[in-house]
Amino acid sequence: MKKIFWISAVCLFVLFIAGCSDKNADQENESKNNENENNGTEDNEASNTSEADGELGDFNVKLSGEMTEEEEIFVVNGDSNLLPGSILTGEVIVDDGETIFSETEARVNDDGSFQMDLDHHVYGDAELVIRFDFEDFNGQEEETFEHYGEDGEELEGPFVYRYSSHDKKKAEVTIPYNAKEENNLTIETPEWEEKPDDYGDGRIWFEDVEVEEDGEYFYVSGKSNLVEGAYLKIDYFFTDGEARVEQDGTFESKFDYEYHEEKDMEIEFDPNSNSSQWNHVQEVYGDGGSELVGDLVESSDIGKGNQRIIYPIDWSEDE
Repeated sequence: MKKIFWISAVCLFVLFIAGCSDKNADQENESKNNENENNGTEDNEASNTSEADGELGDFNVKLSGEMTEEEEIFVVNGDSNLLPGSILTGEVIVDDGETIFSETEARVNDDGSFQMDLDHHVYGDAELVIRFDFEDFNGQEEETFEHYGEDGEELEGPFVYRYSSHDKKKAEVTIPYNAKEENNLTIETPEWEEKPDDYGDGRIWFEDVEVEEDGEYFYVSGKSNLVEGAYLKIDYFFTDGEARVEQDGTFESKFDYEYHEEKDMEIEFDPNSNSSQWNHVQEVYGDGGSELVGDLVESSDIGKGNQRIIYPIDWSEDE
């Protein structure tokens, strides 16, 4: 009888030990699973953070944010994907683009944000400009130059414009300020049209050309397949306008209004004008405009044997 009792006791003890071992094993497995899940979450968070950080410095520039009017200043709170440390220039421009009323600079923070205050012009219309460029080595760090190129040649996207005969690029947003209206001072991505399929082709065309006037100014707009930066002259007797073709082929010109009876208005594109045409434009259309073809081609006034484009605008004061 005692023998049976001791055997039973030993069996119960073994079962108890086994149960504790299984329980400890389950707890260890659960702990490991939780640790793996936590590590996975942390890895994902680190990956997302790394991915977000990786967007800073992307060549396709993005800008956003808004301006607010506070007493006698414009307060700018913006975001970007520019390289931290990059310098942005802010300007308030008046007198139809002729005068810089106020100017300041701001450095991009580690998260891409930036802030700046600009003196308010108080009276009249203006243009509020935020610009990222490399003009005159304006304090940009060496790392910024190395990343985007000394002339900003790596910059891309809807905010990016050519602005120099030496093929320089800048990222810029311009917000019009109308003194007589309520203004939307939000920094928004420009909406461009699709580039023409024959963009840069030597057979130049113009379409949707419109002429408007308000008794003070002419407003001429349209679209072509000319490359970005091409300089256009609008001839109307002794009243002339000018325009630069945008990245989608569109253009706009505003110039003083004068009425001249029975005088024609026309658009001139002459790639031979070294003082007006940028280098890359002259390269596209060849030495002396040799790449130009079609019904709009005429002899240039600049150099014998050179070619230009003349487009007559179908417009009159009675229309």
